Amino acid sequence: MSLLTEYSFQDRYWYGPFEQFNQLFPDGGWAWISRGGPSAAALAWVRQDDEQVLDFALIVANPIVTNAVKSILNGTEASLTSGLTAQGMFWKDVPYSAGDAGRHQPWDMLVRVYFNVHIHTPWYCTDADATVSYYLVFWLDDTGHLHGSADYAAWTFSGGWPFCEGGVNDALRAAISGGFSTVQQVLDEAIPLVTRGTYRMLYFLPGNGTRIGGDSTQDADRDVALALLPKED
Repeated sequence: MSLLTEYSFQDRYWYGPFEQFNQLFPDGGWAWISRGGPSAAALAWVRQDDEQVLDFALIVANPIVTNAVKSILNGTEASLTSGLTAQGMFWKDVPYSAGDAGRHQPWDMLVRVYFNVHIHTPWYCTDADATVSYYLVFWLDDTGHLHGSADYAAWTFSGGWPFCEGGVNDALRAAISGGFSTVQQVLDEAIPLVTRGTYRMLYFLPGNGTRIGGDSTQDADRDVALALLPKED
């Protein structure tokens, strides 16, 4: 059976808390959703019954992925202080994208995988806390195989004052730049394990992409799903 899904976003389109309602309907039949509550934006999507969903919250929680991220910090004064979180983000909303605007179209969606680290500094400076984000892009090639790339990175931090802010920033830049190859290796190894066959289409869904009927409440800043439609025989 096909599925009609409506997403009602509390704050703004695609980001933050939202309510999801799923309504199954038979092929050739009808489905409708009547929402009475207020929302800042809404999205309705008819989802095919052969849709395959990859939930990024489950993927990035895998110890193999987490350990790979920890290895990026090896040899630095930084340590991982959170789990990994994934969200979908339009290119136009990625920090600093204005300086590289032609890299993608404004409404192209990337998957942001982010985590927190703590940076130890010399005794004469305060320690620092940072949020590190890697931005991933996914696409299908001409044969329908899924590919992914570590495309972009950004970070923010606080602390390291009064003398160590520059050193903290330089250390983060070096570790994150060196981590691109690790992130790419994880993608190259994981994609064949979580995909099956070839596909005719991919798209993103906020949250975990559940197909269970009825209501659910989720947060698009804390999960995103990649949906794939297999090639027809």
